[in-house]
This record gives sequence, structure tokens and C-alpha cells, in this order.
Amino acid sequence: MVYNSAISLDFIESFTYRYSRDVFNRLRLSRILEAARNLAEFRIPVYVSDIDAIVMQYFDEGRRRRFIGFEFKNMRRDVALKGGYIKVNGKQYELHYYFSKMLGFTFYYLVRAGREYFLWNVETAPAEFEWLGDRSKGTYDYYALIPKDFVARIPEEELPYYLKDLIFQGR
Repeated sequence: MVYNSAISLDFIESFTYRYSRDVFNRLRLSRILEAARNLAEFRIPVYVSDIDAIVMQYFDEGRRRRFIGFEFKNMRRDVALKGGYIKVNGKQYELHYYFSKMLGFTFYYLVRAGREYFLWNVETAPAEFEWLGDRSKGTYDYYALIPKDFVARIPEEELPYYLKDLIFQGR
């Protein structure tokens, strides 16, 4: 891609600038919320997260809509796979689960590990939560562990066909 002259450097610069501003805005909002929490009389735990994509589909000439959320992770296999489980951030997972239940829409996790993807619906896949990792390496955190039996394992080249069936043909 670096040598692909079909993509203008101005476009890449503009995209990179906008993306970095988004990252800074998320950090800024987190710090503002932390400052507001410190000013508050009561200590109420807060977790801030984002959603990678929300898809809205129209049916019946726009009279009916369907919403689907996606969280996309790009992980090394040795990080994503833990025995018979897929491992993702636990607090973020809880937030996505309860948010999708509250609003009544389908929410999928899509984890890319190497040349394959792991996909599951947060509402139908059971999750176990554990504190895992090594404190000395800074990897100790709260994780959601999703049993592989509830996860679709999809080779990279088959992902568009799988999503076609899942999203566009009501699977």
C-alpha cells in the first residue's frame, strides 16, 4: 500500500489526521469524565467504551428497521485463544452485552486472529469472567472467556459469504 500511487498521499494524510483526532477525542472525554467523577459527592464507577460499527437495515420500504452492532478485534492467536475459549476485555464485553439487551438489538464480536475470524452473538454465547494475566508484565486484567463451542470459526476468504448469510439473508 505504501507504494500504491492510486491512493493519494493527501487522502492518507487526511484519513490519518481524522483517525488520530478521534483517538484524542476519546481520551479527552475519558479524562473529562474522570475529572467530573472526582468532583462528584459520591463515587460511582464508570466505564467508557465505544462500538466499532452499528448497522441499520431497512425492511418493508423503510417501515421496519433492524440494528446490528459489531465489535471488531484484531488479535494475535496466542492472545485471543486460551484453551477452549476466546478471550476479550471483560468490562467492554459486559458493556456491549447490557447495552444491546437494553436497546434490543443484535450484537456480534468479530475477532481476527491470523487468517481466520471468530464470530459470536453476545446474547446467545455464554461468557465466563476472570481476572487473568501477569501483573509484572502489565497484562493482568478482567477478561470475558467465550467457549469456542459457541463461536463460529471462519477462514478469512469465507467471511463475506458468512456475513451475507448472517446479515442479508436473515440467518
